[in-house]
Amino acid sequence: MNKGSRKNRVLLGLVVALLLAFSGYCWQLLSQQQQAEDMSTAAEVVLNRINSDTVYLLGREQANDTNVQQRLSQLSANLDSFVRMVRSDPLLISFPLSQTLLQDMDSYLMELAQLHAMEMAIEYIQQPFQLQLHKVLALPQADDTLQNNLKELAQLGSFLQKSWSKEEQEQLTLLQQQLTTRYRDQPDVIALVQLSADLSRQVVAYHTLRNRLIDMHVVDTLVRWKLDRLECAAKLMNRFYLMVLGGALICFGLVAYTLWRRNQKLSELSHQTGLLAQAKSDFLANMSHEIRTPMNAIIGFSSLALQTELDQQQRDYLGKIKSSSDTLLLLINDILDLTKVESGKLTLEEIDFDLSEQLDSLAGMFADLAERKHIEVIICKSSDVPVFLRGDPLRLGQVLVNLVNNAIKFTERGEVEVSISLASAHPMRIRFSIRDTGIGIAEDKQAHLFQAFTQIDASNTRKYGGSGLGLNISQRLVELMGGRISVQSKPGVGSLFQFDIPMTQAVYGVAGRKVFFEHQPLVMVMDDNELVLDLAKDILTRAGVRVLAVNSLSRARQVLREEGQSLKLAILDWRMGQEDGLDLALEMYQHSQWRRIPILMISAWSRDGLHGKMESIGLTHFLPKPMTENSLLAKVDELLNGSSYEHHLRQAEAQGDQQHFKSLLQGTRVLLAEDNRVNQQLIIEYLRRVDAVVTVVNNGREAVERVAEQPFDVILMDLQMPVLDGLDATRQIRKMVDKHDVPIIALTASAMPGDKERCLGVGMNGYVTKPVSKLDLYNNLLQWVKPQELEQSGMLEVKPPDMMGVLDLQDALKRLEQDKEALQILFKLFMSEHKDDLWEIRSALRRQQPDVACKLLHTLKGVSANISAARLQVVAGELEWRLRQNEVLSEADLEQLQQVFSQTREEVSHFLLTGEQHENSYSPYTTGDDRPSQ
Repeated sequence: MNKGSRKNRVLLGLVVALLLAFSGYCWQLLSQQQQAEDMSTAAEVVLNRINSDTVYLLGREQANDTNVQQRLSQLSANLDSFVRMVRSDPLLISFPLSQTLLQDMDSYLMELAQLHAMEMAIEYIQQPFQLQLHKVLALPQADDTLQNNLKELAQLGSFLQKSWSKEEQEQLTLLQQQLTTRYRDQPDVIALVQLSADLSRQVVAYHTLRNRLIDMHVVDTLVRWKLDRLECAAKLMNRFYLMVLGGALICFGLVAYTLWRRNQKLSELSHQTGLLAQAKSDFLANMSHEIRTPMNAIIGFSSLALQTELDQQQRDYLGKIKSSSDTLLLLINDILDLTKVESGKLTLEEIDFDLSEQLDSLAGMFADLAERKHIEVIICKSSDVPVFLRGDPLRLGQVLVNLVNNAIKFTERGEVEVSISLASAHPMRIRFSIRDTGIGIAEDKQAHLFQAFTQIDASNTRKYGGSGLGLNISQRLVELMGGRISVQSKPGVGSLFQFDIPMTQAVYGVAGRKVFFEHQPLVMVMDDNELVLDLAKDILTRAGVRVLAVNSLSRARQVLREEGQSLKLAILDWRMGQEDGLDLALEMYQHSQWRRIPILMISAWSRDGLHGKMESIGLTHFLPKPMTENSLLAKVDELLNGSSYEHHLRQAEAQGDQQHFKSLLQGTRVLLAEDNRVNQQLIIEYLRRVDAVVTVVNNGREAVERVAEQPFDVILMDLQMPVLDGLDATRQIRKMVDKHDVPIIALTASAMPGDKERCLGVGMNGYVTKPVSKLDLYNNLLQWVKPQELEQSGMLEVKPPDMMGVLDLQDALKRLEQDKEALQILFKLFMSEHKDDLWEIRSALRRQQPDVACKLLHTLKGVSANISAARLQVVAGELEWRLRQNEVLSEADLEQLQQVFSQTREEVSHFLLTGEQHENSYSPYTTGDDRPSQ
């Protein structure tokens, strides 16, 4: 570790040193480039100054010595400053062009000074020349010729001063020679000619120097030097850009290398993390298997034992065992759900469901817990919320169970209210709120509520228990459904958890049995809780009941005195604070007029001897809290109309389902590969109840050998077995030539993400998770066992659909223990809820949705079995199986289904009107020995 750190520090130091050196060099390039630009700018200034001053000095007509001297001084100062700037740079002064420039500039300054001196000399000679000229012109002997020659001499000298030309110079020289020859004996004239000659020589030298200055060689050199400096600056800037680009590429390379190295390390870490995650998943899967295997036996045999004859104490013990097992199973499921959410493999269903059934299940689940803690649970659904919705009822129920369970757990006194309302209509969002009067949550603790394995504090963990997973999983599930849980809480006051999620109305769901009282009976409801009163009043009022709500016994007695003759029902709460609802019930029983009024007792505290007290005064009707709309209306309907709809419906459905599964699975040849003896016994018991033929093996090797020896209709394969596990056994079975189509259903306690995919990937057809549910097992068998296999099982043969009876009333009544009322309920449900099944099946097929059509056919097949409509059951089952085999249904198939469906509805309608069956509408099942000859 120290060696690696020292190496990293050395590398870091080298990188920093290289960066500093690179930065210094770039800074040097920028400085040189800036200096070159400054030199170029200075050269431009000097160039402009030379041009302007040269033009001024050479182009003036009259200028005093002061102005000329001032201009020359300024120009000299500028040039000296520029020269010092050039000579201050050692690199610059070494250039040949710089040396030439300095020499030219020195010569230029000297020539300017010389030019000025010549001007002064010309002025100096000009004055005696003029005096001598006037003197000669004033001589008496000066004739006209002399005067004209002297004037011409003066005029030519003046012209030469202003603008020198060779012709005029030659004329002047010739004139001077003539005057010298002609007047050599006159000294004044000779002196004048001499002065003219001196002046002429100065003018010629002046103009020669002036012309040389006009050529301005120094300017050409300065321009070349300036361009050289600009070119140098450009080269330095290009070099700087190249260095920056090179540095950027080097930095990019270093960064890319660093990122590559870091990516390598991250990949290694990711690989290690993946291995850890896989190890965690494997551990959870193994633990799930080890826990679910005994749980499967505990829950399964508890359920089977509860269906036998037991005394009250034994039933109570077994009920507690099953309840505790279910609680432990919920904890296991929470841990597995958390793993699924973290891995992103938890998906939501999109199915139709009945919200009222969800609320009924919720109420029944927490009735016992609320009663033990003496807490009242109130479930209130707004009338605006549709009953039939489309979504994931399992995950929605999981969230509600977690939130309500927490609310009850952390509430010592008071109430828990579950309300469902419509947050928005378009698009539809439904709001679920859970309010309690519990201990509340401090504001600084609320941010940690939804973290996994976290509770408010350690003391609460010890006092209230729990794993701390519920809220975390609930939040993630709600987010998957398109919402988010919010919390409002105050310590000592209570908490409010709420969320709203998008939902749609059910696509295929239809309204169930609606209870409505057309004669508007008058009902008295007594409860000390205003929320319960408002809830009951709202439910009953919407059902056509006139409600008198009272919150005390004294007010109830007053209502009885005033409206006793008109009351049709009294709904009384047992514990009314310090009052007892049974006291009022006893008064009504003893009163000559009030004793005819039916009484429905409601309470959340039925454990405290309520039923015994009710029996002592002859009361038999009780509704536990929390009451829901379905439960309340069903009980009121039973008391007012004398019907026990719910009881008969449950009985008819239970008996019909058992007979339905038995008729379809009877004689099915099942191979069970399971190494656990307890699980073997449980699954054998499930299959024995539907008369299936079961062969048991203890490991995968025995399963492969047994499949090679004899045929089976379906194989139940445990995944984790000794000798050869379920996956390898499935692979070997699929390699057999004639075993490709044998359905293999995974039977395992493993429920981790990816387990189902691995099972299907090796050739398995289905997947059942332990603890095994009886209905799940039956439904999976029905999904993969072919109808032809059932017909060829040797136990029972069925006639073709056109030779079978439409309706078998004797079989239906036999299954319902001759209960005609229950049969009428089933028939009415069939007529009201399934009248549009054929249209919905056709519509699904037109929309290219065979899975939807398959579900509808499966439902129709089950309903047909419940009412003993054998022909419709067989036709629907055959079409369902063909759809599962990806076959396309023809119009003839649908016409046959339509014909059988219409015949069945006609028979059911005839029975509901007359109570009798059409003649020859039923042809019974026959065994193989009784088949008609062909």
